[in-house]
Amino acid sequence: MDSIYQAILSSSHTLIEQVGRVLAPEQSGFGPFWVLLDRYKSVRAGDSKRLSEMIDDPELLHRVCSRVDDGFEPAICEAGSGVVAAGQFCTERTNCGYMVLVLPGYCYETAEANADLIEMLMTQFVLLAITIEKNNQLHQAHLAQKTLHSPVLSGR
Repeated sequence: MDSIYQAILSSSHTLIEQVGRVLAPEQSGFGPFWVLLDRYKSVRAGDSKRLSEMIDDPELLHRVCSRVDDGFEPAICEAGSGVVAAGQFCTERTNCGYMVLVLPGYCYETAEANADLIEMLMTQFVLLAITIEKNNQLHQAHLAQKTLHSPVLSGR
């Protein structure tokens, strides 16, 4: 039973969904917003309408993530009417994929000049994921303990 809890609570997909749910109410409808991509580069956008308005070619996100794979972090590139900055999205235990900060109305030079700030935002994002992952581990341990004491679930 413990392996079932681990599979559910430790998957990268679960962590991306949990982080996305935490961030969704924080998307303001204007200004910068986050996009998450899993290891297979499936997109989970906090504001998919604004993303499609700004980026005509979804392959652009895949290309910027490929630059992260090549060691450029944050990888910054122009996208439509703004700039995107991408970085690796992983915790100590889970490689979730990529995080992308979409900066509508920014130019490349402004984003490049603020690369340190962008990195700091990305670090905060990872810290959020680490906190959620640790909470998942506590839930997993709690469920495993309850399973041991349950006559139905322990097989007694």
